[in-house]
Amino acid sequence: MLQTYKATLNGNQLEWKDEAPDEAKADKQINVIVTILDEEPKTKTQRPFGLSKNDFVVPEDFDAPLPEEVLADFEN
Repeated sequence: MLQTYKATLNGNQLEWKDEAPDEAKADKQINVIVTILDEEPKTKTQRPFGLSKNDFVVPEDFDAPLPEEVLADFEN
């Protein structure tokens, strides 16, 4: 069975990012496959809140029922 866990390799020690798998907690030897990433993954920065403030206005009838001809387009 193949399972994926995140860890960091420091020297010859694996440091688990989350909860270590049960197999790794045992006193027996386990087989692992390690993929080495050459660069740090780029973290996405969140966009500032209110970035589009005053760029558009939500109309008062935004949640009003759609006209019959528009509804017919969705149903057909």
